[in-house]
Amino acid sequence: MSGEVVWEWEFPSELQGERERTICQGADIKYLKLSDEILFIVPRMGAYKINRAGKLTTIIEDDEISHDIDALPNGNFIYVRGRVDRGDDEVREVSPSGEVVWRWSHAKYFPNREKFLKNIPKNTLEDWRGRKGILETDGIDWAHVNGAERQKNGDTLISLRNFSMFVIVDPKGRPKKLIKDIWLVHEPHKTGFGYIASDRFSGGGTVRFSIVQILENGKREKFLTKQFFAVRGIELIPDERFNITSVGNVFEIDINGTILHRMHLSIQKEDAERNLGRDKKPGHIFDEGRCAPLNLYKVVKTKVNE
Repeated sequence: MSGEVVWEWEFPSELQGERERTICQGADIKYLKLSDEILFIVPRMGAYKINRAGKLTTIIEDDEISHDIDALPNGNFIYVRGRVDRGDDEVREVSPSGEVVWRWSHAKYFPNREKFLKNIPKNTLEDWRGRKGILETDGIDWAHVNGAERQKNGDTLISLRNFSMFVIVDPKGRPKKLIKDIWLVHEPHKTGFGYIASDRFSGGGTVRFSIVQILENGKREKFLTKQFFAVRGIELIPDERFNITSVGNVFEIDINGTILHRMHLSIQKEDAERNLGRDKKPGHIFDEGRCAPLNLYKVVKTKVNE
C-alpha cells in the first residue's frame, strides 16, 4: 500500500506472441486467495496462472479470449471472447481439462443492435461510429462482450458494451433481466444493493466517465463523473467497498462513492485525471491515449505476505 514493489514477474517471450498484443485488447487479472496465485489473460492468446515462485500454468488457449475470466467454485473457468464477430459464442465455461461445458452468444436473443441504442443521441452515435473499434459494421466485433460473472443461483451476468447494456441469463442462456442505457458499459457486477458498473457517458468530445450505482428498484446514481478516465476495473471487496482501476489511478470507494484512499502512477502528476473539463483530456502521460504502454488496465488486491 506504500507503493513499494514486493513481488514482480516478467512475461516470458512465449507469452508475448509474434504480433503486438496490448493490454487494450482486453486484459484481465484476478487474485486466487486460496492458492495465493494470480490468474490473468493475455488478450487473444490465452489464460494463465502464476504462483509466487514464478511457476506458470496454462489454463486456456484461445485466439479470441479477452476482457474477463473467473475461476468458479466447481473448478471450471468462465471467460469472455469479447471481439468475436456476430454469431460466434462470446462467453464460454470450460472444465479444467479444457472441455467447453457452456457457451453463450447474443445473436440468438438480441439480433437487432440498433434497438438498444435508440436512447443515445444521434450525434453521439455518429461520434462512436467514427472511432475505430466502436460500433463496427458488417457484423465485425458486433456485441463487444467485456464481462461475464456467474451468480450464486446459477444465472450469469453478461456485459454487452456495443449494446450499452448488461443482461442476466439463466443456466440455459435465456435472458431474465436487461439493464439498458449504460453507455459503453464496463465492469458491471452484482452487489448487495443491486449493481455497480462503469458508464462511459460522453458526447461532443466531453470525457464523462462515471461509476453508476443501480438499485434493485431501477433507481440510478452516478459518482465521480469526469474525475477519472477509462475506468476498466471494478473489484468488489468486503464491507461494501470497491477497488477501482482507471488508466493512471487505483482508488477505493464506499457505497456512497466517497474515495477512501487513492494511489496514482509515479510518472503522473498528483492531480492527473481528476476534474476533467470539457474537451480536456488527461494529459501528463497520455500522449498515446488511454492505451499507452505505461497505463493501467486492471489492478486487484492481494493478501499481505509477512
